[in-house]
Amino acid sequence: MSLTLHIDEKEFDKSLIKSLESYENSIIPVIKGNGYGIRRENLAKKCKELNISSIATGTIFEAKDLINSDLTEIIVMDPIKESDKEAFNKLRELSNKKIVLTISDVSDVSHIGNSPVIVEILTSMNRFGIPIYELNQLKNLNVKAFSLHLPIDKSGNEKLSEIEFIIKKLADLNFSCNEIHLSHISDIQFKELINKYPNYKFKNRLGTKFWLNNMKVFQIKSTVLEVHDIANQSFGYRQRKINAANLLIVSGGTAHGVGLQAPRSNTNLKSRITAIVSGILEAFDLNLSPFIVSGKQRFFAESPHMNVSMLKLPVSITPPKVGSEITASLRMTTTNFDEVIFN
Repeated sequence: MSLTLHIDEKEFDKSLIKSLESYENSIIPVIKGNGYGIRRENLAKKCKELNISSIATGTIFEAKDLINSDLTEIIVMDPIKESDKEAFNKLRELSNKKIVLTISDVSDVSHIGNSPVIVEILTSMNRFGIPIYELNQLKNLNVKAFSLHLPIDKSGNEKLSEIEFIIKKLADLNFSCNEIHLSHISDIQFKELINKYPNYKFKNRLGTKFWLNNMKVFQIKSTVLEVHDIANQSFGYRQRKINAANLLIVSGGTAHGVGLQAPRSNTNLKSRITAIVSGILEAFDLNLSPFIVSGKQRFFAESPHMNVSMLKLPVSITPPKVGSEITASLRMTTTNFDEVIFN
């Protein structure tokens, strides 16, 4: 009863090396969340294989799991804040020199001491960051690098303009630190910055576009556990009935992330129409599953269970045999696989 992720390791490594080279070997790999479906510990091992010693993670709690790895530097990207008591308690508990913290508020400086820190500057993302006019209050801080987290949906020229504006402000403030960490810029934009500002050391934090840059290297497999002919019979928790269909029980349920959806960013007409059609289908109990049988995604028979899902398969389609495997199309960043297998 397993939902497994299979990885073509040779092609996976090629993809990672290609990304490193495209950013002039100045990437800080991001290892956070569920490890982009691959698991954080596997990504840490892969960094060692690639001779990468510095990575970024999301929270202090994620950093805790990587302390005993061979990494020499673990940057915590989410800013440490006095108001987050549990994070501060975990930080005191770890007290490890590998960990480099990020700050985004001048009021949190007093808790840092002389430890090297990343200073996040407020950008048009408007999420975390110290406004540029407050940076002069950080002159006595041991600043390792400045962090700029940029929006995804902005043109390349807009991003470069924003970065260059901040660089000029930093130059006016005469900070001795010349290292800048960036997010969500292309390799072309990155090279342009390197060439235009040779006195600065740029590094690009890369997560999804590093680890999941080539989705062809991944294959998700689910095991067929049962097949039932349920014409005019009740089934499932809700005891529903469906006409002329086979019922497939397959591995993979809500505990794995199956059936869980993030809010859509419906920013164009096509995505809005898709959302409307999906809503109409759901109203008629037609919920498309991620599981693929005979080349098509099949509908859920009812909401996925904790570890398995029930699928409707038309009688015109020959059902797969019990014990065989089918494939699935799942969002890697929200799926927890039972096994991750490197082939």
